[in-house]
Amino acid sequence: MKAIVARCGFRCDLCGAFVKNSSSVTDRVQVAAAWSKYYHVDIKPESIRCYGCLAAKGRGFDLPSTACAVRRCVIRRKLDTCADCADYPCTTLEKSIRGVEKVIKKFKGKIPKREFDRFIAPYDARTTLNRLRKA
Repeated sequence: MKAIVARCGFRCDLCGAFVKNSSSVTDRVQVAAAWSKYYHVDIKPESIRCYGCLAAKGRGFDLPSTACAVRRCVIRRKLDTCADCADYPCTTLEKSIRGVEKVIKKFKGKIPKREFDRFIAPYDARTTLNRLRKA
């Protein structure tokens, strides 16, 4: 699958909540358990059906939220992602990715690589956006 990058730099194509990746109940149960464990969020597995912020309208589980400030800004500026913005990185993006970066720092190298790659790495927005800016 080709890389699908959310407006903020999350990797939808690697995210277990993205509808094309969460084909089974088992997948969604694993994602819900991992998000609870690493991000301390309580999401029911049946709610994990993300169409992502690239979708025209939110459907099902909406994460990243269609109400996301980063999403609104990127759309308003008629950009694909924050990587295309002259103001990158801005306070709106920094505020949005701060929590995930804390989780990355806390768990990188401290949990099995497979778990990190599956449940944390897809949300390393800064790395993704920096790669896009260099391309």
